[in-house]
Amino acid sequence: MSTQAGGSARVLTFRVGATRLAVPAGAVTEVLRPPPITRVPHAPASLMGIATVRGSVVPVISLSRLLEGDGGAAPEGGRVLLFDAGEPVALAVNEVGTLADLDTAGPSPDGALYTDGDGAARLIDLKELLRRAFAGLAARTRRGDSGARSVGHQARAAVDERAFLAFALAGQSYALPLAEVAEAITVPDHLAYLPGSDAAMVGTVSHRGRLLPIVSARVLLGLEGGADEGRGARVIVAHGPGGHVGLLVDRLTTILRVPAESVAAVPAVLNRGRGEAQIQSLCRLPDGRGLVSILSAARLFRNETVAHLLAQGRAEDGEEGSSAMDTVNPDAAADRVVVFHVGGEEYGLPVDAVAEVVRLPETLTRVPKAPPFIEGAMTLRGQVLPVIDQRRRFGVAGDAGTRRRVVVTRIDGTLAGFAVDGVSEILTLSADQVCETPDLAHAADGGETIFTRVATLRTADGPERMILLIEPRALLSRTERDLLATLGGPPQGAVDDPGSAPP
Repeated sequence: MSTQAGGSARVLTFRVGATRLAVPAGAVTEVLRPPPITRVPHAPASLMGIATVRGSVVPVISLSRLLEGDGGAAPEGGRVLLFDAGEPVALAVNEVGTLADLDTAGPSPDGALYTDGDGAARLIDLKELLRRAFAGLAARTRRGDSGARSVGHQARAAVDERAFLAFALAGQSYALPLAEVAEAITVPDHLAYLPGSDAAMVGTVSHRGRLLPIVSARVLLGLEGGADEGRGARVIVAHGPGGHVGLLVDRLTTILRVPAESVAAVPAVLNRGRGEAQIQSLCRLPDGRGLVSILSAARLFRNETVAHLLAQGRAEDGEEGSSAMDTVNPDAAADRVVVFHVGGEEYGLPVDAVAEVVRLPETLTRVPKAPPFIEGAMTLRGQVLPVIDQRRRFGVAGDAGTRRRVVVTRIDGTLAGFAVDGVSEILTLSADQVCETPDLAHAADGGETIFTRVATLRTADGPERMILLIEPRALLSRTERDLLATLGGPPQGAVDDPGSAPP
């Protein structure tokens, strides 16, 4: 509290519900309009979520819930007080009142009354309130660098597998080696079209500060229909010869991991013609579910227009050769995540922890005595797989939609399927896009924290996009702990494997 001449100090008054409160003005660094808030599942009840304020990720706390417990209502609209509690904290209040002097001659403990022309206000100690409400959370132990990023490699170290990103084109299944994929993104709203360019060229867009040519996979493969349309269309950013190239596809279908022996060379008799010549190998899906044609980025992008645009992009950047971004080993990227959404929020799982993404079956086998968050069981590769409803796990209400997916994770040999509202893309995140979540924004029960980091991405229209990054081991540990407490036995029976059917 900053003391003024004459034995007084300044206080800021505000209202929470019908209660008028006051805090030392020196404790409040700023008063703001409420920013967009990203909800954090499993967080303490008083935590509304996290938000970006002045470039920093801060927890946003409902002061009414903090004062009244779980029954307190979070304010709608109102203002946010930015408060320094060792780390920045935003406190949501209904209304900010006056800034005035407080006579310090009398006692001023937490709960003392301050009176001005507008009536009485209760003086509160925000630091003490936060200390009591979040006791033990700040002292949690964070996981080191050997956590989620290396999970997938450790789990599959003894298995010779091949990993692909599968997609659909004109009703057929294709895939690119995952090592050749930098990321998969939604179709940009604004493309620069190039009159007179090759028929395969859709346009160009500025992506991560460089020119990204986008080409039509349909045209490159000689398939009917030159335009890739529909709301499910995606752009796969691949490592082409000399730079990144965007491949426009009808929709993504799955991350496919198969034994090495399931991949075979294309018979010579088939390697003819425009489309077939692009196919590098064939992948036999288990259980006789068909074949997937494996493409090669190097073959796909042997196109004079693409090569010209890549050279032009490097020239605009003032570079004579390939950029560091273009030549980086994709396996050495800091963070490559599969982005999925539940409700209105986005979450990211490390690519290495995702075994597969499949369509949620229309029916699942019921699991007797299972907790509510277990939707049922399905079979996958001959294994019984419990399907966990992430909407219930994360406490999300409302309609889940019709395009739900199951994200199959494999960590230390354990398989689990998490039902989500949809899977949108694969992102490569740079170090400056990722930061640790604030200490206050962690599990209320003191268990292992699921979200230790958050990615903040700028969007074309200005607002920042926040993606909560999941620690896969923590996600499984929490689920297994709850299952052991409520589930009497393993799932019995299952339905047919949906495989990797297109969305």
